[in-house]
Amino acid sequence: MVADARRASAGPPLPRAAVFTAHELGEGRLEPGIPDGRPQKVLQIDVTGAPPNLLCRLLVGSYITGQDQVIVTARHGLTNTQRAEIHRVVDRTLGMTVVEDSPAVVEVQNFVDPGKYELPRLIHRVVQLLRTELRVCHSALTENEAPQLPLIDCLEEEVDRLYLLMVRQLLLSSDSPRIARNIDVESHHYQIGDRLVAKVLEVIGDLVQGIGNELRRNLAGLRRMPRPLLHAFTVQFEQLELLLARTMDAFGHLSVVEANATLNAINELTPKEAGLGQMVCRRLPDRRLAVSAQQIVSNLDMALEMLIIVNEVTINRAVEPETVEHTGSRIPFGVHAPAHPKRESHTSIAILTASSGPVATSGT
Repeated sequence: MVADARRASAGPPLPRAAVFTAHELGEGRLEPGIPDGRPQKVLQIDVTGAPPNLLCRLLVGSYITGQDQVIVTARHGLTNTQRAEIHRVVDRTLGMTVVEDSPAVVEVQNFVDPGKYELPRLIHRVVQLLRTELRVCHSALTENEAPQLPLIDCLEEEVDRLYLLMVRQLLLSSDSPRIARNIDVESHHYQIGDRLVAKVLEVIGDLVQGIGNELRRNLAGLRRMPRPLLHAFTVQFEQLELLLARTMDAFGHLSVVEANATLNAINELTPKEAGLGQMVCRRLPDRRLAVSAQQIVSNLDMALEMLIIVNEVTINRAVEPETVEHTGSRIPFGVHAPAHPKRESHTSIAILTASSGPVATSGT
């Protein structure tokens, strides 16, 4: 049972321990922040008879939707399994801390300020992590040194943490103009699109982690694949990293020309993905190895499909009236807006030029 607990008249309880783990966010550090100017949001969860995994999902949901305090109880006390479930969520969530752990209750506080970090900065950090994961996969196949594949799990944990933080910020910004300004996402339409992009990046991270797991289980056999097949795999990793960078460059700069060019490049690459799957069937007689290679091909293909979504968001965003308002329809000083604006909206797009040189891949 989930119910909103009433706020005590004495005010929200202060944390009993100053325990906080900071995670690297580019050049800065995550800092705790107490909500300013509003009462704390408190959620009480009674987990008596709760089915497996529901508690952890409710905790994640409470974090994303902006609950400041979560009180978890059970009629006959919390089980060890339930406590472990709570601590597992807390350990992988930025700004979430257990402040009371007794036989009768576990109290969790979320101390992260939802307006602390601009969303573009968080997205940039996630893209850096994903590109590092892809390079680890590439080097595992092409280099003779000890692979760094275990690093992928650590990177993916950070991607998941940042994803939850981004979604929390976006949901809270929809009710708070201050948060929206602070994270540089003032348009409500942008908040929706940015949440979709954040989810896409999180899914790509899961797909690359799956590739890393296949490489870890079958690396010796995959390294012995016929040279043309091995080369085809390494090219696919390089192409995915390049297209990820191009996609996020176009998204960050709102470039419809670059988004369109990236979509065209993905369309050209998709038949090659299908050809790679057929090559695996023909060239790998070992069934276990072939299944593993096919799974890698499938994950690469799904990651490309995810990039299509981001490029479509970029193109759609460019034709939204709000975008034109903020970039090309400013009212000059001394000129007043009409008292009764026209109901219809007029949007125009001028495609000035397409880039003729290679797309930079160092940033987002």
